[in-house]
Order: sequence, then C-alpha cells, then structure tokens
Amino acid sequence: MTITKLVLRPAYARRLPDPVFTTDPAIYHHIFWVPAGTLVDGLSYGPNARNPNTRKQVYKKVDESLMNVDCLANSFHLKNLGIAINAHSVVRIADDHFEINLPDAEYHGVLNGGHTLDLIVKRIQDGSIPPSQYVKVEVRTGVPNAWLPEIAGGLNTALQVEDMSLDDLAGYFDWIKDTLEGESYFSKIAWSENDQGEYDARDLVSLLTCFDIGRYPNDGSNHPIEAYEKKSKALDQFRKDFENNNGAGYLRLRPIMKDILVLHDTIQSEFALVHNKTGGKAGALNIMDTKNDNSRTPNFNFIFIDKQAKRRLQTGALYPLLAAFRWMVESDEDGNYRWRGGFEAVQLRWKEAATELVRKTFERSNELGGNSNAIGKSRTHWDTLHQTVAFRDLMSKAKAKSA
Repeated sequence: MTITKLVLRPAYARRLPDPVFTTDPAIYHHIFWVPAGTLVDGLSYGPNARNPNTRKQVYKKVDESLMNVDCLANSFHLKNLGIAINAHSVVRIADDHFEINLPDAEYHGVLNGGHTLDLIVKRIQDGSIPPSQYVKVEVRTGVPNAWLPEIAGGLNTALQVEDMSLDDLAGYFDWIKDTLEGESYFSKIAWSENDQGEYDARDLVSLLTCFDIGRYPNDGSNHPIEAYEKKSKALDQFRKDFENNNGAGYLRLRPIMKDILVLHDTIQSEFALVHNKTGGKAGALNIMDTKNDNSRTPNFNFIFIDKQAKRRLQTGALYPLLAAFRWMVESDEDGNYRWRGGFEAVQLRWKEAATELVRKTFERSNELGGNSNAIGKSRTHWDTLHQTVAFRDLMSKAKAKSA
C-alpha cells in the first residue's frame, strides 16, 4: 500500500532554498541524515524514471556495503548518493521529528534512489541493518509537477549501461565464457548488469590481472594492486588489450584460468583454518566475514571449489595473498602462461607457506587497525607476500637438488 506520510527522525537536518528558481510555492531542499534501519516500505515511485531492479549484479555490491561486508564499516552514506523524494510539504513536529506529506502518488514519491530504498527495505524486513548505518534523504518541495519528468530523467542518467555490459556486447568476454562453460559455477557468473551471479566479469578480469606476468613481471617490484584497488582500471586494461592486440595479452592466461579460480577459493576459505591452527581466533579478526545464526543464508558459498563455510577472508586481504602466487607463473614455448611444476606445485606451495603468509597478513592487519581495504592497497604488503612465496619456492627447489 502506498503511504501518504513519511516520518523521519534524522540525526541531522537542513533546509535550503533553491538557488535559482523563485516559484510559488517556493522550492526547498530538505537534507536529512537518516538511520537506514528507520526507513519504511510503501513510497510511491510515480515520479521516478524507472522502477528498481535490484537483481542487477551491481546492487549486490551496494547491499554488501549496506551490511558492512568487506568494506569500511558504516561508510554506506559516504559511498551512496542516497534517496531523492518529491513531496508536497515537510512539517517539523519536533527537533528530531519530521513529517513528509505525499498526498498524490503520481507526483509525490521517489525521484531517484529507488534501488537504494528497495535494498534497505528488504534488509529492514530481516532486522539486520547495522544501527550506525546512515543514508542521505533529500526531500524537495515546491517543484512544479510539469517539471518532474525532466528532473527524474536527469537524475537517473547515473544508471547508464555499465562498461561491463558494453564489453559483453562487444564479445570481449566470449573466450572466458567458452573456457568456463560446462563448469558447475558457470551459471553463477554475471556478464552484464542485468545478470545475477555470485561473481561478475569484472571479478574474473581482476583475478586474471593478479597473474599477468607480462604486465607485472616476477623480477620487478610492480604488483597488480589495481586488481583490487580499482577494478575499473583492470577492466580498462582488458578492453584495451582487445582493441589494440586482439586480446593476446589476457588470452595467455587461459590455460591457468580455472586453476586461478580454485586457488582463489582455497585461500579465501582456508585462511581462518590456518589462523586457528596456529592459536589464533579467526572469528575475532576484522578482516574476516562471519555468518551468524540470524543470517538469511547460513554459509558463504565458495563456488569454484563447491564448498561452504561460516567464515571467509575479505577481498582486501585476499588479493595480495592470491597475487603472491604469480611467482609460480611462467611462459611456455608458445608464449602462453603455465604453472611452474604444474598446479599441484602451486597447491603444495600454498600448504607449505600458508602459516607464514597468514601470519604476515595478520600482522599487517594489526598494524593497519584491521582495515581490509588498507591491506589491499598496501604496496609493501603485496611485495612482502610475493617475496615470501618466491623464497619458499626457491628453497624447495634447492632442497630437491641437494637430495
């Protein structure tokens, strides 16, 4: 049922007159910082240019941010544009109590941010939104009804077709699809913005970038930090590789791509086990995501190895660990990439070095206040883990020769 009154109890509120238009009634912009968990369902989407479709893969990321999954805690309001509402009037009932009047569903309701509101409402039904999570709500009053279609259309240009969707349309991901088709997890990968999936094409490109020894040679100090720090840059590199080189650079990774995905899930799922075996408490680590009994799904899915677990390492801490095994990649006689000693050697190297790699990640986490994002951007940490795998591999070979 569409509501005609919305009650807001914001932490902060401001009212600003429009800087340009002098209409009667006057146009005002009411800005509120509202606890996300206090919003309600039932707002009209009449003025909006489109109804929300939160099945898009991109909104999985928005939802994770709302739920403090793998991100700086309680930063949702800094990364989200918020919700814009057109209303008839705003009445201040008390210092922290405002009543938003929405008598006409055709003109009063959500102008922009419908996807944000829809995600929040679904989480409210779970009762699981962190209490310190805020969202900006801007309520506009006095806007002539005739202006609304143009205003709503302009606001919604932020939801343009994503670069990933255009790359999919251009066929850039076709070789990845061909390689992975037939795998049990293939249907769980999103290729364009309207697809559903546990991972999307940007994730796969970022993971491949972690092992690109052509762009990030093992004998240098340059590491693929943008694979984590800015996936859009990794996707740009992937696109330019196709536009300028028919994809020859990334195609070299095709022989080891499936193994990369297995290694990704292996490290992410086993980190907690290794940490606990050395006397640690993975459940107390800020760099771990943990499912509780009240979660909608009881476990995290590791689709590339077909396993589930209560805990998983956050991606900021995972990517430097994963990319450290770039040391195990070499070129074959045709210029394609392969594992030195085969993938079995890579898995063995993880087992041998896991305790040390986990310890160094734990120590770096303590130094950075348990901030997974900071770990993922630490160039020193990427270099340290890469050197650790290199040292372990060289020592193993030296022992084998002397045996």
